Amino acid sequence: MLKQLSIPFAATAALMLASCGQGDVLRADNAVVKVSPVEGNPSVAYMDLHGGRVEVDLVGVTSDDVVRLEMHETTEEDGMAMMKPMKSVNILPGAKVKMEPGGKHLMLWGVSETAIKRGSLQFKLIYSNDDRILIDARIEKPTPAGTETTEAGEESDAE
Repeated sequence: MLKQLSIPFAATAALMLASCGQGDVLRADNAVVKVSPVEGNPSVAYMDLHGGRVEVDLVGVTSDDVVRLEMHETTEEDGMAMMKPMKSVNILPGAKVKMEPGGKHLMLWGVSETAIKRGSLQFKLIYSNDDRILIDARIEKPTPAGTETTEAGEESDAE
């Protein structure tokens, strides 16, 4: 009898595990921080946000390596591009929201020199359902004037 019960149980467990793929998990990836080449000016961060099983809003972002951080969106009004602060970013179940140039993004003031030297910083994403997600962002330093960055990320003299 035990053998008869274990086969359906194992099949049910396998189905439940298979249904827990990355598609139903609230997550973020592809995070990058582009450090401003002008000291005192804000830097910018981009990432991809992936919705889980329920609709949520990203309501806050923090980092120990940043003095001030705001969510922004670039919009167009009367033919002019404008940046506006955002209180939240809506993420539908299973949807992907790109934080990218010309759209939603994070503005960062005072990125720490330690994070810049390390080449990464960690964000804590805070959602309306009280989920908190930590994500490491790769830091891209500005290239000095007169140099170009190769595909490998190495600097070379521009001719």
